[in-house]
Amino acid sequence: MPQWQRHPESLRDHLTRDELDASRDALARFVGLEAYEAAGGGIRRDLFADEQKGVFLTDAGLLEKLARDRLADAAESVRAEGWGWVEVTPRVSSAELHTFQRARRSRREPTKAEAKRIEKLEAEQARLQDKLDDEDDDLSDDGAQALHEELDRLGDQLDAIEQTLVVYDPDIVAMAGAVVSVDPMGAVVVHRGLLREEQVKALRAQERPTPDAHAGGEGQPAETPTSRGGLSEKLVRRLSAHRTAALQAELARHPRIALVALVHQLAQRVILSGYGAGPVNISATPQDRLEQHAPDVAEAPAAQGLRAVREAWDSRLPEDPKALFAELLALEHEQLLSLLALCVGLTVSAIAQRENEAPAALLAQAVGLDMHNWWTPTAVGYFDHVSKARALEAVQVFAPGEVQRLAKLKKAQIASEAERLAAGSGWLPPMLTESVQASKALNEHEPEDHEAA
Repeated sequence: MPQWQRHPESLRDHLTRDELDASRDALARFVGLEAYEAAGGGIRRDLFADEQKGVFLTDAGLLEKLARDRLADAAESVRAEGWGWVEVTPRVSSAELHTFQRARRSRREPTKAEAKRIEKLEAEQARLQDKLDDEDDDLSDDGAQALHEELDRLGDQLDAIEQTLVVYDPDIVAMAGAVVSVDPMGAVVVHRGLLREEQVKALRAQERPTPDAHAGGEGQPAETPTSRGGLSEKLVRRLSAHRTAALQAELARHPRIALVALVHQLAQRVILSGYGAGPVNISATPQDRLEQHAPDVAEAPAAQGLRAVREAWDSRLPEDPKALFAELLALEHEQLLSLLALCVGLTVSAIAQRENEAPAALLAQAVGLDMHNWWTPTAVGYFDHVSKARALEAVQVFAPGEVQRLAKLKKAQIASEAERLAAGSGWLPPMLTESVQASKALNEHEPEDHEAA
């Protein structure tokens, strides 16, 4: 070995390069050394091996076979869910999973029993958190650790319930499939809702609208091939952060709808004993850290307007609770509603993780959210973060005559040119285009805070 590769770790890695480190390999953790050895699997041990390190498996093929056999029961359970196909792949990489597309899911409302269970778990979480936060409670380090572990356990139970509330359409289940595998920690993991390319094409064919007199006629440009894959999660979060800021600003301008959203959430929890997840945070936590998703959102018109109105109220309202109550009692009805709208608006959270998600859709429709008023496509804000094909697909919409020219440029140049061409075009990414028809029943005779506007 070269002089610089003579460290013990380097020499050990060289000697065991065709073997599997039992302390690091996911399948070794999943199958277990005893089961592997009982099946006749070969093992080499470091002279100084202990239970955690220094044990190497020499038969990778046998290990994978044992893992497949152990995953068979899990696969049968997944097949019973009705999926169109189920594959057992003990080792599946992110690259392999990215060859599939994910089917859309929707969240169902919890049953009364589930809602009560959720409420009970959240109440217990709050009690334990209060105990941790109580400075007068002289907790030992072991006591604090035990509380943290219990909080983690409660969080896992809530996550498990939440997973059961996210469901697929039955027609999608019959077409899509699942891959049963082992995660890096050696536990069974099921990747559900996977669509192969031919299945995606079939779904698109089903969803494609029937041509009418206004589309697909003579002289219309040929349909541009869609790009592969959707928007990255990072870009989806970035765009939805701008949408959240805009929705907050719109709600601050519509006091009556803010009141409806507030009462809607309270009625679900207090009167109907439901848990329906909504965009309004009743615990009154301002959702004002959108910069972690979109660094440029602070300079967006929505964020600037909200900041100005919030600062105006902040300078007007006293900090003392008793004085604040007296000040609110003295406010005119419309002023009080305007303040309510601002407060409710600032609690709205509508961050999405996938392109096909539309959090707070009903609220957006009620206030007539139109992202043309709040967001413009730029290289930094959009085109730098999508593929070349996706950028050209957008250009085909607002500047079809430029597509061939741009196709010859590098991606950075395409992004810059796309920003220039998109200026004033009114183009929006699909995830920001939604109905802007506000409910007339909600908007009728609604007072509006013109300073906020």
